[in-house]
Amino acid sequence: MRRELESRAKARASLVAFTEYTKRGYSAVEFHYKIAEALEAVIRRDLLRLMIFAPPRHGKSELVSRRFPALVLGKEPSSQIISASYGSELSWDFSREVRNLVSSDEYRALFPDTVLAQDSQAKDRWHTSQGGGYVSAGVGTAITGRGADILIIDDPVKDRVEAESESTRERVWSWYTSTAYSRLEKNGAVVLIMTRWHEDDLAGRLLNAEVAGGQKWEKLIFPAIGDDGRALWPEKYPLEVLAATRKQSEYDWAALYEQRPRPLEGSFFTADDMLVEGMAIPVPRRCDAVMATIDTAVKTGKTNDGTAVVYWAVDDTAKLEFARGNPDRYVGGWPMVIVGWDLIQIEGASLEHWLPGVFAELERLAGACGARMGSLGAWIEDKASGSILLQQAASKNLPARPIESKLTALGKTERGINASRYVNRGWVKWGAEAYDKVKTYKGVTRNHLLSQVLNFRPSSKDMVDDDLFDAWCYGVYLNLGDAAEFQ
Repeated sequence: MRRELESRAKARASLVAFTEYTKRGYSAVEFHYKIAEALEAVIRRDLLRLMIFAPPRHGKSELVSRRFPALVLGKEPSSQIISASYGSELSWDFSREVRNLVSSDEYRALFPDTVLAQDSQAKDRWHTSQGGGYVSAGVGTAITGRGADILIIDDPVKDRVEAESESTRERVWSWYTSTAYSRLEKNGAVVLIMTRWHEDDLAGRLLNAEVAGGQKWEKLIFPAIGDDGRALWPEKYPLEVLAATRKQSEYDWAALYEQRPRPLEGSFFTADDMLVEGMAIPVPRRCDAVMATIDTAVKTGKTNDGTAVVYWAVDDTAKLEFARGNPDRYVGGWPMVIVGWDLIQIEGASLEHWLPGVFAELERLAGACGARMGSLGAWIEDKASGSILLQQAASKNLPARPIESKLTALGKTERGINASRYVNRGWVKWGAEAYDKVKTYKGVTRNHLLSQVLNFRPSSKDMVDDDLFDAWCYGVYLNLGDAAEFQ
């Protein structure tokens, strides 16, 4: 019993000890102790503004968003806590976990005076019988009711796509300044924990404001690999695992794992990512199937946008081995190979005569690529002239399918960033015929697909011709997984 009483005393005094007491098997490493010490300073109000930057899945939310609020309410049952995350569902999950912890036998053994009010235990807000409470919210949503003695913001953006969106960054900043910050009580504290995605994210704007004379923040910055060359959490993420992660994308590595987001320099996509030893590959000798993705002009006519088609050879066996992390085990090919493209400006009335040529080209490619399943047909953007093409295909019994509106409605930045996760891994390759092709379009002779892909920049408003780029992105989505949620 004496040992138990000693453990309880430590758990009341230390966030790490509290976590060990209430979460069986929990084991902290050095940087977890540093996070815990800073949070304990917040409880004492020795620290009112705290930023914590750490790589994904390194245990920061366990301490900050799950255990810390419960410890606060144990020590100060009348405290008001608001916890916000990029989505309401995630914030509700945190709320439920903290509420369950406060209701647990282990917690009652530590803090018998902190009791949940029986009439207020909703998933997004609940109170203690001593007048304290916990409110969860999605970043960008309204926060009504009580104020906050402690405001916790855990990852205000979901992913790279949101981080690269200027409108999303503006929405998060507006929410923080006008909604969240206004809930703070006198002497209230703010804890912001996040993985850095972008130099202009919420943390970036707060840091810039600090330099300009604004509020001062305590900053805990934990790169995945320290200046001494050691891994931050070697037991879970040893150097060899981090090295493999870094190979996926230097851009993401700098932001997510070094906490040093930087502007893009040069092209977002490089030709080398889609070449093999600097060269396009010959026509695949075998594959599962060929298919086409088509982006149609919003307005037809000689002076308007083009209608673009990209042809693909796809191989599900290769995709499976690449997904398992075993690309060297499969010597038959790559998950996707670009085997052709075309770009035209055409009057709407002529599209009906153009479309059969696409399917004829698919049949030719099916034979040339040894496609086991032949041609899967064409996926067509289901809007504007694309809707007409789908109707024409149906009338001629041609295998055409619509690209769902939830997918086509994504912005160009979202399309490009989602495609990049596969391109950067080497899953998409240039076939020699498509790579070497040039065509005169709007008075310019070049490989227009290559040019559009290499000239893509997230959030850029300068990309005038993008029809082939969109068709190319659709093909990557439809085959390599990102489109699954839209189907």
